Amino acid sequence: MEFMEDYAPRPQQYRGGILGSLLKLYGQQQRGPGQTSPSLQSPGLHKPHFKGDYSALSTPQHSPPESGTSTPNGRHWYSYKHSKNNQSTSSLAQLVGSTTSFGSPAVTGLGEQVTQRLKERQQQEASKRPTLGKRLNSEGKAAINRLSRARFDAEIRITKHIGETIARQKYLTKICKALMQYGAPTHRLEEYMRMSARVLETDAQFLYIPGAMIMSFEDRDTHTSEVKLVKVAQGLDLGKLRDVHEVYKEVVHDRLGVEEAMSRLKEITNRKDKHNRLARIPIFGLAAVCVGPFAFQARLIDLPISFLLGCILGILQLYVAPSSDLYANVFEIAATVITSFLARAFGSIRGGDLFCFSALAQSSIALILPGYTVLCASLELQSRSMVAGSIRMVYAIIYSLFLGFGITIGTAIYGMIDSNATSATTCSKPLPGYWGFFFVPGFTMCLIIINQAKWKQAPIMMVISFAGYVVNYFSSQRFSGNSQVANTLGALVIGVMANLYSRLGGTVENVCLDIWEDRLRPKWRCLRKRIFGHESRKFSGKAAEEGTASDNESVYVRQTRRLGYSLAAAAMLPAIFVQVPSGLAVNGSLITGISSANQITGNTTVIPGTASQDSTALTVSYSVIQVAIGITVGLFLSAIVVYPFGKKRSGLFSF
Repeated sequence: MEFMEDYAPRPQQYRGGILGSLLKLYGQQQRGPGQTSPSLQSPGLHKPHFKGDYSALSTPQHSPPESGTSTPNGRHWYSYKHSKNNQSTSSLAQLVGSTTSFGSPAVTGLGEQVTQRLKERQQQEASKRPTLGKRLNSEGKAAINRLSRARFDAEIRITKHIGETIARQKYLTKICKALMQYGAPTHRLEEYMRMSARVLETDAQFLYIPGAMIMSFEDRDTHTSEVKLVKVAQGLDLGKLRDVHEVYKEVVHDRLGVEEAMSRLKEITNRKDKHNRLARIPIFGLAAVCVGPFAFQARLIDLPISFLLGCILGILQLYVAPSSDLYANVFEIAATVITSFLARAFGSIRGGDLFCFSALAQSSIALILPGYTVLCASLELQSRSMVAGSIRMVYAIIYSLFLGFGITIGTAIYGMIDSNATSATTCSKPLPGYWGFFFVPGFTMCLIIINQAKWKQAPIMMVISFAGYVVNYFSSQRFSGNSQVANTLGALVIGVMANLYSRLGGTVENVCLDIWEDRLRPKWRCLRKRIFGHESRKFSGKAAEEGTASDNESVYVRQTRRLGYSLAAAAMLPAIFVQVPSGLAVNGSLITGISSANQITGNTTVIPGTASQDSTALTVSYSVIQVAIGITVGLFLSAIVVYPFGKKRSGLFSF
């Protein structure tokens, strides 16, 4: 882990841009063999700090010939302008043709392609050049060959420099897209990209807005810039996020070249989901079952109905919404209308004494609460990202109003059908508070499966989530009048544990692998041989013919040890999702729409000046923001506790 503390300073001189290198290459092609260039040592072509697959680039100075005569120009004065224009056109066409292939993902055979192209062009120019006859001696020919060779080498170096610059810019684009697509901390995306560009010696600027990243690649030689827009839908995949973080970390610490990094990113992107959609639908139901008792006072009799409503939400989100863009725009409203309608219908059985309406309505939509969105907005505003934070916060407020509006519509529709519909906003005879300790691990496991996390990430996620809930539970009893303090303390514990896991998790994992492979595994092999004996293994005839039949024990390969820090962001996300419904349960804000529904159906009357319907509508948004602010403060404090001086080389992959 020593290399993790190496500081990567800002390069004294960045690599030259594509346009400047193209102009230098064009200038090289315009000069004759006997001409020299005083500016071949370009500021942009220097030895890079990046230790990837590419070699250092340096353009040597040309030296004049020691002896011999220069090649005479056989053109007449009246054909000089015409031939020069033709030469410019042909050279520029050859230049474009030789550089278009560098934009392809495979730049492995770049040197061979460039060498072959330039050799063919040199042979064509030599065949068109007028013969010198007997005027040149052998020394003159040798001098001209040296000049041609120097110019030829300079063209190769400049052309390879262009290809490497394009490859590095492509890598920055792909890593940015992967980080945004799989749920990296949004308030640190610009920092991650700046660190990557610094190591690759690329002069670039980045601006993140929700759903898009604006990337500007500077070219100081020509005082120009190339602007690219990376637009991708924000997603969450904890397993792929871990793999992308490994690629990012190895590139930043000079352990991996951009070619191999791009191929690994392509493999990660093309990989199928760990759990398919059909298997995740019952997980939505189990999540609603587990979140009800500890967050919304659900009873055991309410759990089967919660499972049914959760499965309905999963079908709407996984199957119906992706199939129609029109429905995806109103997915939140449609889901809350359906679930709240059914929840009030079940809650009204036997006068509301059998099922709890509020627990059913809230637990069924717990997985689409905007807590994560508001959390990202609060983190962005806290880190001074005004543009992204403001946009996301406004969206989260409107999203919360959509949920409240959907609950109001669903309950009002059933109230119009049944005049005896229940209006209770609390549950009678709820389970004791300690029952939540049994349901929190189950809800965390459901979140792990829904968010496509790896199984090896599950233990630490469950430990952090359970610890955060325990602190939140007891602190909420101590500070009963203010839920923000409880959320802050819970988030502080979550952040400290996740960041400590980030710093020590790799070392602990390597130690466990050493203990298993060096001590426990040999003993297990001996014990198995004693129990089962030396039994012969049966192999198929095809495997025997191909020579692939072998004992798994004889070809055992030791697992690769991890280098550097672990991914704290993925470890703490399920724990944060547990905190959001817990904080909302204190306020009970999602059921305040029942009063508006009763006003619509005429079950209650409103006295002017006693209640404001606008304040009722804003209660949902205010409570969500209040919970998110408390969690934000706790997460920032945890980062300061574990990383008081920050990280020196790579960005902090934590919320």
